[in-house]
Amino acid sequence: MTLTLKKSISNPKPKKKNIDLFIAGIGAIGGTLTRLIKNLNHPLFELDLIGVCNSKTTQWNIDLNKFSKDLIITGGAPTDWNKIPEELIRRSNGNLIFVDATGSETVAHQYQYLLNHGVHISTPSKRANTLGQEYFDHLIKANNTGKAQYRYETAVGAGLPVISTLKTLLNSGDEITEISGVASGTMTFLFTQLQNGTPFSEAVLKAKKDGYSEPDPRDDLSGEDVARKFLILARASGYKFERDQIRVDTLVPEKLISLSTEEFLKQLPEYDGHWKSRNSQAMVNNRKLRYVGKFTPDGISVGIEEVKADSPIGGLKGTDNLIQIYTKRYATSPIVIQGPGAGKEVTAAGVLGDIIDIGGLI
Repeated sequence: MTLTLKKSISNPKPKKKNIDLFIAGIGAIGGTLTRLIKNLNHPLFELDLIGVCNSKTTQWNIDLNKFSKDLIITGGAPTDWNKIPEELIRRSNGNLIFVDATGSETVAHQYQYLLNHGVHISTPSKRANTLGQEYFDHLIKANNTGKAQYRYETAVGAGLPVISTLKTLLNSGDEITEISGVASGTMTFLFTQLQNGTPFSEAVLKAKKDGYSEPDPRDDLSGEDVARKFLILARASGYKFERDQIRVDTLVPEKLISLSTEEFLKQLPEYDGHWKSRNSQAMVNNRKLRYVGKFTPDGISVGIEEVKADSPIGGLKGTDNLIQIYTKRYATSPIVIQGPGAGKEVTAAGVLGDIIDIGGLI
């Protein structure tokens, strides 16, 4: 018997594509993202964190292993948004993605310049998309003309595929006729806490501590966060709206509007009785309080509603969002997207998904 040894066929692993990243804002979402990047072993892409910044300090040439451990910027230069965009463009070789996790309007104003000079952007921030309609149109035009990729999936619904679903529907020739539902995980969290007997002010503090709310919870309680999300949904659906066209109900007492965040939280318990009474009245009617938004081509409105306790929106728990999308094709039974709509883990994971998506196109 003759044994024949087959020649081993070598299948060398394909070289991974390098993607450079700069993260602005290393708080809850940006910090979580750095840890996800450190632990990612993607088969196609090698992510290289070339720099980070917070509101005070900018550091280039990061050692990711050391940095992701404590998120402390050491030895950097003062953050200067007159210089950072130029440095990003200088370092870009067509593979640089700028991640904005700041929520800063100053940073949002850099997007058009960066995109026009070939720097890709992924952001969970709602700021840029809710500036004037003209600015939004410039960002989308830069993306559509291939100058640079622009992704903002996590600006609405955290990691839920809301924006990408709208794009898929529009790309297939459908027309969005209505979007409604709960687009704030923070509001769902607050109202479910209230229904469980937690005083409103304590629920707000817990939302802030757990990273469900904005650093200043009034950005959520004012309805501004939901208004911005529905403005983004409307614009992403191809309609033109300005922020001042949206009707918004606020949960922030007028007396507390101009206080510092600390003073606002200190005085909020004075209103616990109001929210306890309002929640009890809704439950007597077999209903639950929810902060609901609605967009149609005729307008956008966001505010508190008493919804049926046994309805899909009434059954929301935790930080869940529920978005219903009606189109010409889905006219009687909407597409429903439901799941956690807040939290640093799901949001950071969504941003990472956008980064990988961009990586596949560059």
